[in-house]
Amino acid sequence: MKFSFKSKHMIMAVLFAVLSCGLSACSEKATQQTVYTAESTLTVLESAASQYVEGDFGTPDTDVVAQIKAYDSQVYTALVNVRSSVEAGDSVATVDKVALTTALAAFQAYLIKENIIKSEDIK
Repeated sequence: MKFSFKSKHMIMAVLFAVLSCGLSACSEKATQQTVYTAESTLTVLESAASQYVEGDFGTPDTDVVAQIKAYDSQVYTALVNVRSSVEAGDSVATVDKVALTTALAAFQAYLIKENIIKSEDIK
């Protein structure tokens, strides 16, 4: 799948933003922006994954589809945890930030490993 210039940099931006917030105190505004960026990144990854699942790249492997669903669920759960804290005006726990960063990176890495997206398309 070919990603646009904006999509490539969006994925890298969210990983940087989440990592930065995870390693230092984030303002509420910065954390909100991180949530928006993470949601956008998840949408990009889900779009590529959906094309695979729907057979746009040929017959999908059922094991790969199951793993895609598992990674997607992990990212979504982590994102909801961070978003809920932000919406409640609470500080976001470092463990939740790390969980979101890790889940997004793992989902992205899996899609690269399975040749659903290309690593050079997201640099």
